Amino acid sequence: VLLLDLDETLYPRGNGVLRRIDGRINSFMTDRLGIDPATVDAERAELCARWGTTMRGLLERFALDIDDYLAHCHGVDLSDLLAPDPRLRALLERLPLRKAVLTNAPRRHARQVLDLLGIADLMERVFALEDIGYVPKPAPSAFATATAELGVEPGACVFVDDMLASVRAAAGHGLHAVWLAPPDAEPVDDAEHHVVRDVHELETLLGRLLDR
Repeated sequence: VLLLDLDETLYPRGNGVLRRIDGRINSFMTDRLGIDPATVDAERAELCARWGTTMRGLLERFALDIDDYLAHCHGVDLSDLLAPDPRLRALLERLPLRKAVLTNAPRRHARQVLDLLGIADLMERVFALEDIGYVPKPAPSAFATATAELGVEPGACVFVDDMLASVRAAAGHGLHAVWLAPPDAEPVDDAEHHVVRDVHELETLLGRLLDR
Protein backbone atom coordinates (compact mmCIF):
# COMPACT_ATOMS: atom_id res chain seq x y z
CA VAL A 1 0.00 0.00 0.00
CA LEU A 2 1.16 3.53 -0.79
CA LEU A 3 0.06 5.66 2.18
CA LEU A 4 0.22 9.36 1.40
CA ASP A 5 0.12 12.48 3.47
CA LEU A 6 -2.19 15.15 2.05
CA ASP A 7 -1.21 18.79 2.54
CA GLU A 8 1.98 19.95 0.82
CA THR A 9 2.62 16.37 -0.27
CA LEU A 10 -0.02 15.96 -2.97
CA TYR A 11 0.21 19.61 -3.97
CA PRO A 12 3.20 22.01 -3.94
CA ARG A 13 4.49 23.66 -0.80
CA GLY A 14 3.63 27.28 -0.20
CA ASN A 15 0.65 27.46 -2.55
CA GLY A 16 -1.45 29.29 0.04
CA VAL A 17 -3.62 26.46 1.42
CA LEU A 18 -1.89 26.14 4.78
CA ARG A 19 -1.43 29.89 5.04
CA ARG A 20 -5.19 30.33 4.72
CA ILE A 21 -5.86 27.68 7.35
CA ASP A 22 -3.21 29.16 9.64
CA GLY A 23 -5.05 32.47 9.49
CA ARG A 24 -8.28 30.74 10.50
CA ILE A 25 -6.54 29.01 13.41
CA ASN A 26 -5.15 32.32 14.60
CA SER A 27 -8.57 33.95 14.39
CA PHE A 28 -10.10 31.11 16.41
CA MET A 29 -7.47 31.50 19.11
CA THR A 30 -7.84 35.27 19.33
CA ASP A 31 -11.61 35.64 18.80
CA ARG A 32 -12.89 32.52 20.56
CA LEU A 33 -10.23 31.88 23.19
CA GLY A 34 -9.15 35.44 23.94
CA ILE A 35 -5.47 34.94 23.18
CA ASP A 36 -3.56 38.16 22.53
CA PRO A 37 -3.06 38.66 18.76
CA ALA A 38 0.45 39.92 19.48
CA THR A 39 1.46 36.54 20.95
CA VAL A 40 -0.70 34.10 19.02
CA ASP A 41 2.03 33.01 16.61
CA ALA A 42 4.48 32.35 19.43
CA GLU A 43 1.83 30.44 21.38
CA ARG A 44 1.01 28.31 18.36
CA ALA A 45 4.68 27.50 17.85
CA GLU A 46 4.97 26.43 21.48
CA LEU A 47 1.83 24.27 21.29
CA CYS A 48 3.02 22.56 18.12
CA ALA A 49 6.48 21.93 19.54
CA ARG A 50 5.08 20.35 22.69
CA TRP A 51 1.96 18.54 21.43
CA GLY A 52 2.52 17.98 17.70
CA THR A 53 -0.40 20.13 16.53
CA THR A 54 -2.07 23.33 17.67
CA MET A 55 -5.31 21.46 18.28
CA ARG A 56 -3.78 18.93 20.65
CA GLY A 57 -2.15 21.72 22.61
CA LEU A 58 -5.38 23.71 22.84
CA LEU A 59 -7.20 20.61 24.07
CA GLU A 60 -4.77 20.48 26.98
CA ARG A 61 -5.42 24.10 27.91
CA PHE A 62 -9.07 24.76 27.07
CA ALA A 63 -12.47 23.06 27.07
CA LEU A 64 -12.28 22.89 23.30
CA ASP A 65 -15.18 21.79 21.12
CA ILE A 66 -13.20 19.88 18.51
CA ASP A 67 -15.89 19.87 15.84
CA ASP A 68 -16.41 23.62 16.23
CA TYR A 69 -12.66 24.20 16.04
CA LEU A 70 -12.26 22.08 12.91
CA ALA A 71 -15.27 23.64 11.20
CA HIS A 72 -13.92 27.14 11.84
CA CYS A 73 -10.33 26.43 10.87
CA HIS A 74 -10.83 24.10 7.89
CA GLY A 75 -14.24 25.14 6.62
CA VAL A 76 -12.81 27.38 3.91
CA ASP A 77 -13.12 27.31 0.14
CA LEU A 78 -9.84 26.32 -1.55
CA SER A 79 -11.06 26.31 -5.15
CA ASP A 80 -8.95 29.35 -6.01
CA LEU A 81 -5.79 27.59 -4.78
CA LEU A 82 -6.16 24.02 -6.05
CA ALA A 83 -7.12 22.58 -9.43
CA PRO A 84 -7.11 19.18 -11.15
CA ASP A 85 -3.55 17.91 -11.60
CA PRO A 86 -3.46 15.55 -14.61
CA ARG A 87 0.26 14.84 -14.16
CA LEU A 88 -0.24 13.78 -10.53
CA ARG A 89 -3.23 11.65 -11.50
CA ALA A 90 -1.24 9.93 -14.24
CA LEU A 91 1.58 9.20 -11.78
CA LEU A 92 -0.77 7.66 -9.23
CA GLU A 93 -2.48 5.60 -11.92
CA ARG A 94 0.88 4.18 -13.02
CA LEU A 95 2.02 3.16 -9.54
CA PRO A 96 1.12 -0.52 -9.03
CA LEU A 97 0.07 -0.23 -5.39
CA ARG A 98 -3.15 0.28 -3.46
CA LYS A 99 -3.37 3.94 -2.44
CA ALA A 100 -4.63 5.63 0.70
CA VAL A 101 -4.28 8.97 2.48
CA LEU A 102 -3.30 9.56 6.11
CA THR A 103 -3.75 13.16 7.16
CA ASN A 104 -3.97 15.23 10.34
CA ALA A 105 -6.69 17.29 8.66
CA PRO A 106 -10.42 16.64 9.14
CA ARG A 107 -12.53 14.72 6.63
CA ARG A 108 -14.13 17.84 5.16
CA HIS A 109 -10.76 19.31 4.27
CA ALA A 110 -9.38 16.04 2.94
CA ARG A 111 -12.39 15.51 0.67
CA GLN A 112 -12.17 19.03 -0.69
CA VAL A 113 -8.45 18.78 -1.47
CA LEU A 114 -8.72 15.38 -3.17
CA ASP A 115 -11.76 16.47 -5.17
CA LEU A 116 -10.09 19.69 -6.32
CA LEU A 117 -6.94 17.80 -7.36
CA GLY A 118 -9.09 15.32 -9.28
CA ILE A 119 -7.72 12.21 -7.56
CA ALA A 120 -10.34 11.32 -4.94
CA ASP A 121 -11.46 8.22 -6.85
CA LEU A 122 -7.91 6.80 -6.81
CA MET A 123 -7.83 6.53 -3.02
CA GLU A 124 -9.02 3.30 -1.46
CA ARG A 125 -9.24 4.91 1.97
CA VAL A 126 -8.81 8.34 3.51
CA PHE A 127 -7.75 8.33 7.15
CA ALA A 128 -8.59 11.81 8.41
CA LEU A 129 -8.21 13.20 11.91
CA GLU A 130 -11.58 11.79 13.01
CA ASP A 131 -10.56 8.30 11.83
CA ILE A 132 -7.41 8.22 13.97
CA GLY A 133 -9.15 9.23 17.19
CA TYR A 134 -8.10 12.88 16.91
CA VAL A 135 -4.55 11.77 17.78
CA PRO A 136 -2.44 13.11 14.89
CA LYS A 137 0.81 11.99 13.36
CA PRO A 138 3.54 11.52 14.46
CA ALA A 139 1.74 9.48 17.15
CA PRO A 140 2.38 5.76 16.50
CA SER A 141 -1.33 5.06 16.92
CA ALA A 142 -2.08 6.94 13.67
CA PHE A 143 0.06 4.51 11.67
CA ALA A 144 -1.23 1.51 13.62
CA THR A 145 -4.83 2.45 12.85
CA ALA A 146 -4.17 2.97 9.14
CA THR A 147 -2.26 -0.27 8.58
CA ALA A 148 -4.75 -2.30 10.62
CA GLU A 149 -7.73 -0.90 8.74
CA LEU A 150 -5.98 -1.52 5.42
CA GLY A 151 -5.23 -5.08 6.48
CA VAL A 152 -1.47 -4.89 5.87
CA GLU A 153 1.63 -5.32 7.96
CA PRO A 154 3.63 -2.09 8.40
CA GLY A 155 6.43 -3.57 6.28
CA ALA A 156 4.04 -3.83 3.33
CA CYS A 157 3.30 -0.11 3.42
CA VAL A 158 5.22 2.83 1.92
CA PHE A 159 4.47 6.10 3.70
CA VAL A 160 5.22 9.53 2.20
CA ASP A 161 5.10 12.82 4.13
CA ASP A 162 6.64 16.28 3.94
CA MET A 163 7.10 16.38 7.73
CA LEU A 164 10.31 14.70 8.89
CA ALA A 165 8.93 13.94 12.36
CA SER A 166 6.08 11.93 10.85
CA VAL A 167 8.46 10.13 8.49
CA ARG A 168 10.71 9.11 11.37
CA ALA A 169 7.70 7.97 13.40
CA ALA A 170 6.45 5.86 10.48
CA ALA A 171 9.88 4.27 10.08
CA GLY A 172 9.90 3.51 13.79
CA HIS A 173 6.58 1.73 13.36
CA GLY A 174 8.06 -0.45 10.61
CA LEU A 175 6.77 1.28 7.48
CA HIS A 176 8.96 2.07 4.50
CA ALA A 177 9.14 5.83 5.08
CA VAL A 178 9.81 8.52 2.48
CA TRP A 179 10.52 12.15 3.30
CA LEU A 180 9.34 14.60 0.66
CA ALA A 181 12.01 17.12 1.53
CA PRO A 182 12.02 20.78 0.50
CA PRO A 183 14.51 21.62 -2.25
CA ASP A 184 16.75 23.59 0.10
CA ALA A 185 16.80 21.04 2.93
CA GLU A 186 20.12 19.67 4.08
CA PRO A 187 20.51 15.92 3.48
CA VAL A 188 19.49 13.95 6.57
CA ASP A 189 21.81 11.14 7.60
CA ASP A 190 19.16 8.58 8.51
CA ALA A 191 19.24 5.07 7.11
CA GLU A 192 15.69 4.49 8.33
CA HIS A 193 14.00 6.50 5.60
CA HIS A 194 14.28 7.52 1.97
CA VAL A 195 14.39 11.10 0.64
CA VAL A 196 12.79 12.54 -2.49
CA ARG A 197 12.57 16.19 -3.52
CA ASP A 198 9.50 15.88 -5.72
CA VAL A 199 6.52 13.56 -5.47
CA HIS A 200 7.15 12.39 -9.05
CA GLU A 201 10.45 10.85 -7.90
CA LEU A 202 8.35 8.21 -6.15
CA GLU A 203 8.01 6.23 -9.37
CA THR A 204 11.73 5.51 -9.53
CA LEU A 205 12.02 4.91 -5.79
CA LEU A 206 9.09 2.51 -5.70
CA GLY A 207 10.53 0.66 -8.66
CA ARG A 208 13.70 0.01 -6.64
CA LEU A 209 11.76 -1.04 -3.54
CA LEU A 210 9.51 -3.42 -5.46
CA ASP A 211 12.53 -5.04 -7.14
CA ARG A 212 13.98 -6.06 -3.78
